[in-house]
Amino acid sequence: MKKVLAILLCAAMCAASFTACQSNEKKEEAPAAQTEQTQDKTSEDADKPKEQKEEAPSDAVSENYPLTIKTYNYAKEPVEFTFEKAPERVWVQSQNNIETMLALGLGDKIVGAYGLDGEIKEDLKDEFSKINYYESMPSKEEILALEPDCILGWYSTFSDKRLGDVPFWHERNIGTYMSLNSACRGKASENPQTINEECEDILTIGKIFDVEEKAQVLVDQIKGEVEKINKHLEGKERLSVAVLEDEGGSYRVYGEDTLGGNVAINGGAELSVGKHGENGNISAEDLIAVNPDAIFMVWYDGYSVNDVDYAGEQVTKLITEDPKFASLDAVKNNRVYAINLSGIYCSGMRTLDGIMDISTNLYPELYK
Repeated sequence: MKKVLAILLCAAMCAASFTACQSNEKKEEAPAAQTEQTQDKTSEDADKPKEQKEEAPSDAVSENYPLTIKTYNYAKEPVEFTFEKAPERVWVQSQNNIETMLALGLGDKIVGAYGLDGEIKEDLKDEFSKINYYESMPSKEEILALEPDCILGWYSTFSDKRLGDVPFWHERNIGTYMSLNSACRGKASENPQTINEECEDILTIGKIFDVEEKAQVLVDQIKGEVEKINKHLEGKERLSVAVLEDEGGSYRVYGEDTLGGNVAINGGAELSVGKHGENGNISAEDLIAVNPDAIFMVWYDGYSVNDVDYAGEQVTKLITEDPKFASLDAVKNNRVYAINLSGIYCSGMRTLDGIMDISTNLYPELYK
């Protein structure tokens, strides 16, 4: 009996020893250095933000690119530029471009900006406060130092006195885009300025930065308001209107060939002066002769006539307080209004404001 127990005990001890050996062999399959490396990597991953752990490939590019756009040079000739990807560092000049970039949620792309004509739109002020805005025009060298990969501006932006012609920038692989109604297409009599070009500017900027859907929403708001006005006026006679800027002795006319006149037309006006091809100034006698139903007087920050400040609502006094205009229907019926230049020249996001300035004053019943 004792021999049997001894044999069984010996067998059990051998089995336990064999199992322990197997366990030790499995552990040795993973070298100590590899185990430490794995532990370190796991620890590092735990400390990383989720977006870093699942980072997309650095060469991922939207299907929208390469994107070739048409713009212009300072000789007013059409030129093309191809964007291989959405710009990341943009110099932005003039109010329409600044506000369009902000409205499209692209403020973080702006490395520098200049050229406000007045207050920024109220709903864009918070985003505007975050950008690098220059109170005076920086030099070409200062802008180069910002290392932009795109420049948005007006025709005048690319004069020799400012940034120089477009080829200089394109040769450095820096894209450019000129606002279409900033005179880059030639004479207004041959290339009328309309709200369609303003909408095209917004859509093109949307394409360049791959935010086309946002841009389309902004354009739809403009076109939707025009459709609303046209529907309201179906079968009705439109009020006759003159859109003027007092230049101290004569009146500049914003007629059919200018954006100001086109904004007025889309706001429901029938222009009494400034028909297609008639782009010269008119006299006081000319204005009295046409006797429009309403007059819109243009103003901008710092606007003055004969050294007298007439900015804002003060501009209406140039008509309403001048005795020679007392016989005008617009004066007698209190239909002389102020309109800011920002809504009728390279207006961008202000295009809707310009249209509404016209329509709400001419047809207030539409907005009750």
